Amino acid sequence: MHRHSFYMMIILVCLNCNLLAQNTANKNDIIEKMIETIAENSDESLDYTTLLENFNELYENPINLNTANKQELERLFYLSEYQIQNLLEYRKNNGLIYSIYELRLLDGFNYSTLQDIIPFVSVEITKKEISPNTHGQAKHFILLRSQRTLENEKGYESSLPNEDSEVPSPENNRQYLGRAWKYYTRYKYISPKKNTSFGFTAENDAGEPFFKKYNSQGFDFYSAFAEYKGRGVIQQINIGDYHIRFGQGLSVWSGLASKKSTFTTRNAKRLQGIKSYHSTDENQFFRGGAMEIKPMKNLSFTGFVSNKKRDANIENNLTQSLINTGLHRNENEFDKKNQLDELVWGGRLLWNFNQTEIGTCFIKSTFSPPLTTNDSELNKTFDLSGKQTYNMSIYYETRFKSMHMFGEFAQSKSGGKAYLQGLQFQAHPQLIVEAIYRNYAKNYHSLYGNGFGEQSETQNETGFYFGFEFHPYPKWTILSYYDLYEFPWLKYRVDSPSVGHDFLSQLEYRPNKNISIYFRFKQEEKPENTNDTKIKTPINLEKKQYRLHLSAIINENWEIRNRIELSEYEKQDKERGYLVYQDLIYHHSRLPFTANIRYALFDTDSYNSRIYAYENDILYAFSIPAYYNKGSRFYLNFRYKFNRKASLYLRYARTQYAHSESLGSGNSEISGDTKSEIKLQLKLAF
Repeated sequence: MHRHSFYMMIILVCLNCNLLAQNTANKNDIIEKMIETIAENSDESLDYTTLLENFNELYENPINLNTANKQELERLFYLSEYQIQNLLEYRKNNGLIYSIYELRLLDGFNYSTLQDIIPFVSVEITKKEISPNTHGQAKHFILLRSQRTLENEKGYESSLPNEDSEVPSPENNRQYLGRAWKYYTRYKYISPKKNTSFGFTAENDAGEPFFKKYNSQGFDFYSAFAEYKGRGVIQQINIGDYHIRFGQGLSVWSGLASKKSTFTTRNAKRLQGIKSYHSTDENQFFRGGAMEIKPMKNLSFTGFVSNKKRDANIENNLTQSLINTGLHRNENEFDKKNQLDELVWGGRLLWNFNQTEIGTCFIKSTFSPPLTTNDSELNKTFDLSGKQTYNMSIYYETRFKSMHMFGEFAQSKSGGKAYLQGLQFQAHPQLIVEAIYRNYAKNYHSLYGNGFGEQSETQNETGFYFGFEFHPYPKWTILSYYDLYEFPWLKYRVDSPSVGHDFLSQLEYRPNKNISIYFRFKQEEKPENTNDTKIKTPINLEKKQYRLHLSAIINENWEIRNRIELSEYEKQDKERGYLVYQDLIYHHSRLPFTANIRYALFDTDSYNSRIYAYENDILYAFSIPAYYNKGSRFYLNFRYKFNRKASLYLRYARTQYAHSESLGSGNSEISGDTKSEIKLQLKLAF
């Protein structure tokens, strides 16, 4: 008997290969780990739709480890380049994989990694899956969603009585023109046999007029795409809306990009190229056409062109600022809608030499009216201005034994330079380390850049990041990173060059495949202006967070998740806060429905000591609220599956604050101490 087969049999007997079918606890933990940390590190309202969609698609259509190629395996965010190469080499030398636990024989694979990928992979061996000539059936996917805040917000008070008037009165031009309901619809068609897909997305935010007044065409935002993937010279064609993602994101990486998180050694950017767009961010995408061709085995070229309008604040025929909210609820917001014409074009040339890839890309943007900067704000001195800009970059990625090196060097029209160099190293079968150095000049401009770093902009930052993942024992995992960064020029709320750092460490224990317990500590220290309105001198700001989290599958019906989290914030005064919650997830054994409930208590001294927590939501929706002040929060999600073709989703969430007579401010102000929301969604797949 082959030696590997003998070892495999021992492992199967010892570990019991009867896996839990679709471990939803692991799935939700993985999503939480990524999204919560991104939300904590960003002051922006980000769109996580694509990220959630990727995880849910993997969950519903697991990757077959017996047939997947390198690009498909890269969708498993938990696997490093070293692990992927070892898996492919093992499959090449030993044939089919009969159990996921076989991977324990490979360097770099451990118990925790296997538990993380179980929800998203399969090792089924059927003729349908291993036959290259078999094609799946065409599929239609329809999603209809509606939601609203149940309490009346101040912005609707004056707009609703005058709903039928064509133009709101001047005193009410800040009031909302539409109803409190938000509408969302999406359609997608996939034909594996023809290698094509197409679809559209339409959205109307709460407060935006719907088939009325300023918005007679119905939804406020429409997006459509068509995609073809080939196997010959033409590799891919996209028409409509799409993302472009090249290199490490210094020149162009539209949409959400990975930032610092508990994936401490997974920061090299993956899944590059052209991606069809079906999200609802109304600005960070391209609209036009893109194509990838492969004239030679080791050479490919991607070209793209985009022409779309963006929201902007225009004064004296100059673009004073870009508006990225995507909201058009009143006359003032409509005045800024589609005011900027943006023409973008570019391309990428990619060489692939066995274990090494080298790429070079170019992107040029032209604006009308031209962009200008606010001379009165020193922190904006080096911001992008003018009628056009361009970026050129060269990047590489190479693998040598247990090392994975990646990097990119870029330059913009302004002469500003940016570069990043990273190294991932499998120092030991149970230890992965990663180091990244980045240097983004203060006058480097990249409108669609999304490089790794502390800020959302790829500009005015240098830093060194070091992270590791260690498995000292089969059921224990230690994750940690330290990031030291510097801002050479002024930035928002910091009126001088500054230095900061942050540190995260997490200890996780998995006694079996049904239970996960982890403790996390995070500390961040960086300067920020004092609260004095006259003299804005930067002083040190320090944040600390302590978290204890438990996830467990009790039986085939019940799952639980518990969390206790403490926060500390110190600037001129010290503030504290806490969050405690209990999640219950129920799957009925015979009836086709699931439900999950959370009850949370929180108490923080102010918004400064806020605590973020990812919430289970209906399919492809997300909620990452900031818990602050004092109160409680409850939500209920319910899904009923009528049959294979139709599912109904319902969500109700309610937050009650202590000692509050009103919530929010401006048009969002609500009288009372309670804010609640309802969501309804219908999914059709046939």
